[in-house]
Amino acid sequence: MRFKFLLFLVFLNSCNNTPSNYKPRSSGNINTVTVIINNDLWNSAVGSAMRNAFASEFIGLPQIEPIFNLKQMPFEAFSGFSRESRNIILIQKTNKDNVIFETDKYAQPQFLVAITGKNQTDIIQSVENNKKRIISLIKKNEIREKQRRMKISKLEKNGLKEFLSLDLIIPSAYKVFKKGVENTIWFQRETDKGTVNVLAYVLDENNFSKGNSLSELIKLKDSVGKSFVPGRNKNSYMITEEAYEPYTKKTSVSGLSAFETRGTWELKNDFMAGPFINYLIKDTINKRTVALEGFVFSPSSRKRELIFELESIFKTLKIHKKQEGN
Repeated sequence: MRFKFLLFLVFLNSCNNTPSNYKPRSSGNINTVTVIINNDLWNSAVGSAMRNAFASEFIGLPQIEPIFNLKQMPFEAFSGFSRESRNIILIQKTNKDNVIFETDKYAQPQFLVAITGKNQTDIIQSVENNKKRIISLIKKNEIREKQRRMKISKLEKNGLKEFLSLDLIIPSAYKVFKKGVENTIWFQRETDKGTVNVLAYVLDENNFSKGNSLSELIKLKDSVGKSFVPGRNKNSYMITEEAYEPYTKKTSVSGLSAFETRGTWELKNDFMAGPFINYLIKDTINKRTVALEGFVFSPSSRKRELIFELESIFKTLKIHKKQEGN
């Protein structure tokens, strides 16, 4: 067993022995994790623990989709382009329990975690103890990558700075769909089967406290839906789906206190629905509340990546000092 652990350390340290410091750009689909683990462990309780931890349900969607797509391969296949994966988890049975975190080992940007254990129970325990941190680090890595891709082709003149004294990096495929007179703007991009939508609006400073109560937050959100997001039928408008309680938590966006809410929306007096993500943000610079909301209409298709795109957009938020007269 000691020999196996030494081989594992040699493997980690030798795979990147190159004559220069050059590292290629990492590759792979967004929210995909390469799991380096031998087939016998992958088909055991260890593999089940990995899937439960890192392919569990992505919350807030109408259909079940995993947090990450897992791509498994044995150690002997981990060479060449496979080492350039953006997110890598290595699992190995050795004579020592250990968890090693590394960044940019074989490519840039890259997140890698190596988990070793004396037996299956020890490995599973390490996975359980570290899964929240691993998920958080992979998610941050993926948001940065998504934002990098968005910057390549972004909507240059979105009007947000002039209209709301804020800015977002929005892909160029989005267009201004509707602009309200009361500090509300709606961007939309079309997909093969529907639309992806961004709402941005500002409220009085005291509205931020409504994020402490889910019922008050829903009332606030639905009041905007009623006045600004109509349906196809007369007297139809967007509301939070009544059958399912949204998920909400305290968080931060661009260093500002915020409430994040995820769930599903529907149209009152109509038959359309889909997932949404909403941020209520305390703008201490301008003493106001900023609301950023994204919603997806894409029936009969997967929606995880669309909601993830909206989250990535919102986390590029930049607040500008409001000029007098605006």
